[in-house]
Amino acid sequence: MKEYIPRQARKPIYAVYAFIGLVLGAVQVGFAAAEAGQPVALTVALSVYAFVGGGIGFVAQANTPPQVGPDA
Repeated sequence: MKEYIPRQARKPIYAVYAFIGLVLGAVQVGFAAAEAGQPVALTVALSVYAFVGGGIGFVAQANTPPQVGPDA
């Protein structure tokens, strides 16, 4: 298996991705709680975030070792 992203780089990438998701989600919840219209930039950012999530998931799946043992 070829590693597209080195092991030591994946953890920080996943952490940054998760942090961005929390920030975007918090901003969206804030606008909803204030009953204010959601800015177009936030809608675009959430859409791009969701799209990039597919790539992040593929990288995570490709770098997960297969389960070996009696439960496999």
